[in-house]
Amino acid sequence: MDVVVREARETELVEIGAVTAQVYADESQVGPEYLATLKDARARWTAPATKLLVAVDDGTDGLLGTVVYAAPGSPLQDLAVEDEAEFRMLAVLPAARGRGVGESLVRACIDRAKKAGHPRMVLSTGPEMLAAHRLYERMGFLRRIDRDWSPRPGIELRAYVMDFR
Repeated sequence: MDVVVREARETELVEIGAVTAQVYADESQVGPEYLATLKDARARWTAPATKLLVAVDDGTDGLLGTVVYAAPGSPLQDLAVEDEAEFRMLAVLPAARGRGVGESLVRACIDRAKKAGHPRMVLSTGPEMLAAHRLYERMGFLRRIDRDWSPRPGIELRAYVMDFR
């Protein structure tokens, strides 16, 4: 079956939250506060200037993964400045890995940003997310050490940027 990326539906929000929280809890050290944020897909779905995207199996419509696209003005932007677009909370179910799900979700965010005329796409990721780093670098994102940041003591995030101009 093919992977299809589309906007999330309200009926999928509980599953999206559970999948996102599960993936992040399995792959990185997330505290209970951020775990609650990851579970709250409704907040992402209703946020202004934000699109909650899902990757589904075309044929079964089964959820394979999810990502948040945050345009300028989105309260979910952490790293973006000025007219940059950002994506966050990329999560792919372990059973769906190796099928291009993560790349399809990231590509959908890039396409939205380019279509809207944004100059670049940015993201931040934990240092332990090595498979994600490989994906971003393979897709053309460049590591930007000067934009690394820390949301709170003990949490250091790495920045990646893709320029469109």
